[in-house]
Amino acid sequence: MAGKTAILCVSGDPVLNRTRRMILRRYADASLAGSLAEAATLLSSRSFDLLLLCYSLSLQDCRAIVSLAHTLDPRPKVLALAQNDQRLCLSAPDQEYSPGNPPELLRKIASMTGMEIPESRPALLQRPPRTPHSAFE
Repeated sequence: MAGKTAILCVSGDPVLNRTRRMILRRYADASLAGSLAEAATLLSSRSFDLLLLCYSLSLQDCRAIVSLAHTLDPRPKVLALAQNDQRLCLSAPDQEYSPGNPPELLRKIASMTGMEIPESRPALLQRPPRTPHSAFE
């Protein structure tokens, strides 16, 4: 795959959207949409490898975005993040997923798109090394 994986993150919660972009930025080109209208505009202006849908979307908006994505060529893969036992009733080959933590989400996205991530803990999620501080510095 040439270049970074293109992912459109769609969420009604701007904090969740920005957090996902922060997690993905090292490995993918992540664009954000905060509404059905924004998602439709972005989907019509460029192609994406993956459409990442947030559980904060209404069921109606989620289904509308998926329906639009299914009309595109090339058709992006769809990964809907589910919360608890929420089911979005997506059609195959769309997938629903309840991520436990950011590394699990990265691995899931990589398995769907071929996005390359290191086998070890992703660098973004590693703690920075501690540096000793001296009172005399």
